[in-house]
Amino acid sequence: EDMNRILNAVAEERAMERYEDDLTAELQAEADRISYGNAHKGVHVTINRMREPAEGLAETYKKVSPPLLLLSKRVQSKLVDLLKDKQEGGKQTNLPFGRRINARSFANDDGKYFYNNRLPEEKMNLAVAMLVDESGSMSCADRITYARAASVVMYDFCRKLNIPVIVYGHTAYGSDADLFAYAEFDSIDNKDAYRMMDMSARSGNRDGAALRYVAERLMTREEETKLLILISDGQPAACDYYGTAAEADLRGIKREYTNKGITMFSAAIGDDKENIERIYQDGFLDITDLNLLPMNLTKLIARYIK
Repeated sequence: EDMNRILNAVAEERAMERYEDDLTAELQAEADRISYGNAHKGVHVTINRMREPAEGLAETYKKVSPPLLLLSKRVQSKLVDLLKDKQEGGKQTNLPFGRRINARSFANDDGKYFYNNRLPEEKMNLAVAMLVDESGSMSCADRITYARAASVVMYDFCRKLNIPVIVYGHTAYGSDADLFAYAEFDSIDNKDAYRMMDMSARSGNRDGAALRYVAERLMTREEETKLLILISDGQPAACDYYGTAAEADLRGIKREYTNKGITMFSAAIGDDKENIERIYQDGFLDITDLNLLPMNLTKLIARYIK
């Protein structure tokens, strides 16, 4: 029995490794297929994903996560009634038109006399993606630490509510872009939260290439509402990618994917908020108090739970 247990454990570990290798290969193949536009001509996008979280990351997660998970749970608790109504179905009242009349509404004298019955829903009609700037300046004022904490809260919040979620980080070395797939839609080993502990301030940031890749990942989802959140402390800064040309690229990407049904927000957590607001306009989030970053982002997601 002991031998069978050991052999089964080894077989399961090998199967998981093969799955992770195949997943990484698929993500890289997708990156290679995407046309990133003239602003990124000749740029190579590399997808990095840990097959197995590095030693110590699980222990780090268990050490730092309790207050963050409590925060996630607090936001979840405020949605209990709404979620219960979605799962069980119910009655939507006070409508200005419909097939069914609610006689009790006549007392309001506001013309909203109709109601509809809502069918039960098995899952959320929402998918979420988070993209974190891992440029070197994110080391300033613990910005990367707050971004990592926000990722943990958002990931737990979405998972507990059965909302499909991915979490990516990005940086740039020279003219090429590196993306880090911390949490994936198709992950099965339940270790993505540990992978997020590797989120770090690294080098430059080629935002446009990273944003387009994550948007394309989000486009693969069938959910009607698609929400993409970028956490950044400044403008793009990579080899031959900066200034007005980079800004124009980002505005074009936001416009393109907005037309495709993706709602995009940029949470500005540094001193470059004025420029970030100019780029993302109605998708700009001014996060002045970094302590409130996790709560603000989970509340933002909660707004899109219909």
